[in-house]
Parts: sequence; structure tokens; C-alpha cells
Amino acid sequence: MIRWLDRCALVGMVAGVGLMLQPFWGVGLKYGFFVAIACTLLHVATSRRQMDEP
Repeated sequence: MIRWLDRCALVGMVAGVGLMLQPFWGVGLKYGFFVAIACTLLHVATSRRQMDEP
């Protein structure tokens, strides 16, 4: 379950950066920033949990 969340967080970070860099949708920068931040925090939390497990 933790690995699945970690991979989803990585995909979300890529999607967030993609939203920030696209030129066609003006609101994409705002949404992309929050998606990238949320997924980065999720990735930090899940990677810490993976390190704690034996």
C-alpha cells in the first residue's frame, strides 16, 4: 500500500509540473503548484514510512 501511494505521489509530481509548464490554460499554474506541493509532501511521508519498515 505504501509503495503504491509513493508511486502515485511521483506521478502526481510530474503531473503538477506539467500543469505548471503548459501554456494553454492560465489557471494551470495555480493548480499545478498545489498538486506538486501536495504530492511532494505525500512522497516525503511515504518514503519515510518505507525506510522504517524492515
